[in-house]
Amino acid sequence: MRCSCCQQEVVKNVTLRELFFNTSQRCYHCEKRFSKINSKTACPGCGRPDSPKLCGDCQLWEAQLGFVLNNQGIFRYDEGFQRWIESYKFKGDYRVRGGIAKELKEALKKYSDYLICPLPLSKERFRERGFNQVCGCLESADCFYIELLERKDLSPQSEKSRAKRLKMEQPFALKVENRKIRNQRVLLVDDVYTTGRTLFHGAEILYKNGAKTVKSLTFSR
Repeated sequence: MRCSCCQQEVVKNVTLRELFFNTSQRCYHCEKRFSKINSKTACPGCGRPDSPKLCGDCQLWEAQLGFVLNNQGIFRYDEGFQRWIESYKFKGDYRVRGGIAKELKEALKKYSDYLICPLPLSKERFRERGFNQVCGCLESADCFYIELLERKDLSPQSEKSRAKRLKMEQPFALKVENRKIRNQRVLLVDDVYTTGRTLFHGAEILYKNGAKTVKSLTFSR
């Protein structure tokens, strides 16, 4: 059995179910590097760790757009998560998509009445990478999702400074008929919450087309 993060052999006694069905087993060394965010002490708007009140950034978003995302971040962006996301997203190792499946599946339980919508990649980025990293993780967590949005061909967010991200134009368009989201609760899912601009753009499109509630979940904050 291999670690779902580093792909090294995991030396332990495993059940048949773990051996054949579990894709989220992390080895001892990888496990130690991950740090979960305590939602009780995180910002209720963006999920910033150790910020139990609405942070300054979220207050600005609320004043500007009239809403906050109630984002939940699962992990801190520390050594363990950074190593995993670099291997998975930037080096394209699709084998490690199950590295956070256990925690992701647990986090999604509270959104059972939501439409789960991964943020889309541009066509160019999808061709380069060969997969949507968010969809891969949702599939590893046995989560049904629906692609409500499509992305315009703009330059990737990872190549932009924080200031440029905040000023970016609307990168999304609705992919489905708006009747499918009218009066629905939608959960946007992305890998990392940095400035929140991309998620807010997604939420704006959904609200304009009749969504009742839009929240977000990110693998890391």
